[in-house]
Amino acid sequence: MSKTSTNIDQSAQVSDKATIGQGCHIGFRTRILGPAKIGNDVWLDANVTLYGNVTVQDSTYIGADCIIGYPKRQDLEKLIKDKSIEDGVSGTSIIGKKCIIRPKSVIYVDSTLGDEVELGHNVILREGVSVGNRSLIGTNVVVDGNTIIGKGVSIQTGSYICRKSLIEDFVFLGPYCVLTNDRYVMRLEIELEGPNIKRGASIGANSTIMPGVTIGKGSVIGSQAVVTENIADNSICFGVPARVAKHVPPSWKNLLEERYKKASHRS
Repeated sequence: MSKTSTNIDQSAQVSDKATIGQGCHIGFRTRILGPAKIGNDVWLDANVTLYGNVTVQDSTYIGADCIIGYPKRQDLEKLIKDKSIEDGVSGTSIIGKKCIIRPKSVIYVDSTLGDEVELGHNVILREGVSVGNRSLIGTNVVVDGNTIIGKGVSIQTGSYICRKSLIEDFVFLGPYCVLTNDRYVMRLEIELEGPNIKRGASIGANSTIMPGVTIGKGSVIGSQAVVTENIADNSICFGVPARVAKHVPPSWKNLLEERYKKASHRS
């Protein structure tokens, strides 16, 4: 373990199997449990816990009380039995460069964040979640397992993303959106099927997207809508159930995509 030019608080617990780069800060009572790989100029604030095979790339900030690589259920059962977590976490977790993960967020094992991803407070990303470069996930958002989120996505405060959802690039989800995957609400044995939100679509606040529904590319869903059927590309919909009212005007732009391109040119 290299500690060159790195500040490790005396109260921190760091595994001998961990690798830590230069210019890092390892905060008060932070725990690195297992063969973590920490890049250069990484800031781990107070009471951060890294479980198992975690990679945190250069210049990333992880706020106080965050957990990265939270174990699967079977690993927790093994922990209780063996009284040790050091070698008991299967899978990997990868946090890209220049990410910001605000306090009290929890990222489960087998999740991947691209570069410059930003999380609000109290975000939960379950196992098998993938988030693309420069996406924003707001405070109190829950993303359940095996969900794919593209690049340049913006998910606002309090939204719930169900298991097996697909959210493509430059999608906007307003506050408190709900994506669902069980049409029969635990009354029939079925395979769960999350929604597919196509590239550049925008979903208004407090909207609900039903299981297996596809929202077409560039479409706009009004606030408080309940979407029960597939929506064609470039449609504007609202209501309960949501119905197509008109088409997206040619003059409208996707600001998320424009901002992403500008940021790419600057970097």
